[in-house]
Amino acid sequence: MRSGAALALVVVGLAACGGDGADGYPQESIDAFVQECRAQPNTSERQCRCVVARLQESMPYEEFARADEALKENREPDEASVEKLRAAVTACTTA
Repeated sequence: MRSGAALALVVVGLAACGGDGADGYPQESIDAFVQECRAQPNTSERQCRCVVARLQESMPYEEFARADEALKENREPDEASVEKLRAAVTACTTA
C-alpha cells in the first residue's frame, strides 16, 4: 500500500461504489475500500480502516470521487487530493 499504484487501486475501489457524500462516505464505499485495501500486499484490516477513517476526516467524499474520476481517465488527481491520500496512508502505516 506504500506505492502510488497500490494507492490508486484503493482510490478506485472506494469511489467506484458511489454515494451521496452528504454525511461522510457511504458504508458500502467504506466496505469496498477495506476490501480493495486488504488485497494489497502487507496490509492489515486495521491499517485499511485507519486510512479510510483519516480520509473521511480530511477529504470530503465529493473530492474523493473527483480523484477517482481522474484516475479512471488516466489523469493525475489534483495535488491537494494526492497529498491527503498520502498523509492518510503514511499516518496509518507508521502508527
